[in-house]
Amino acid sequence: MNPRYGGARQRGFALVIVLWSLALLALLVSGLTAAGRTQIRLAHDMRGAAAAEAAADGAVQRAVFDLRGGTRVAGAVPWRVRIGGAVVAVTIEDQSDRINPNFSAPPLMASLLQASGLKPAPALELARRIVDWRTATPYSIDGGLKLDRYREAGLPYGPPGRPFLYINEIGLVPGVTADLLERLRPYVSVYQSGDPQMAAGAGREAVQTAEMINHAPVLAGFTTRDRIVQIRTAATMADGVRFIRTAVVLLRGKPLPGEPGWQILSWD
Repeated sequence: MNPRYGGARQRGFALVIVLWSLALLALLVSGLTAAGRTQIRLAHDMRGAAAAEAAADGAVQRAVFDLRGGTRVAGAVPWRVRIGGAVVAVTIEDQSDRINPNFSAPPLMASLLQASGLKPAPALELARRIVDWRTATPYSIDGGLKLDRYREAGLPYGPPGRPFLYINEIGLVPGVTADLLERLRPYVSVYQSGDPQMAAGAGREAVQTAEMINHAPVLAGFTTRDRIVQIRTAATMADGVRFIRTAVVLLRGKPLPGEPGWQILSWD
């Protein structure tokens, strides 16, 4: 073999190795740079999300303070407040006229279901199933075993014999469709501990209708001066990062000595 040819070939191989090494180094540097940028972007997003969450939570506290002080009332129209670098839209909904399904007798629940669009007969039947859910006995108020109705509906579970923890649980009762639950939702609250507080409203009207059906007073809960409000805050940062907080708050009408004037019931 010609020595000159062999040397050239070796130099060619060496050049290829160098070029490959440079290409790999470039790819490595590019990857590290992209990873660094990704980490910076993630850190920025996390910082923005934390700031938006803090602003939304702060707006809930301010809304409670305003409600307690009488400078703000519940209403469907949002109001806006700037907290730090965020603009927060705040909506307050008074839920004091709602009925608690954990206290309501069948005629009252039937009245609510009629208000949600059901006919009287199926409304009363479904109301009894709702009451069956929360009572500890294995027997239905209609007679027979509660579990049989769930098996007939092809459901793999039965009524737990405890109060509803969330309104969504009503949707687990046989016969309560997703559409019906959404129509029923504005009338009920698992946090209300008394009769509807408003002189007029869906809850009060349902009580009156139920008492006419039952020809006797209908238990809707316990009389209270407390109010239940839902506060929804949506915080938006300048770069578009957004966080939404929904809280249900108990405002005590007459707190006991040393007792706080309000209490967070749910925090989502």
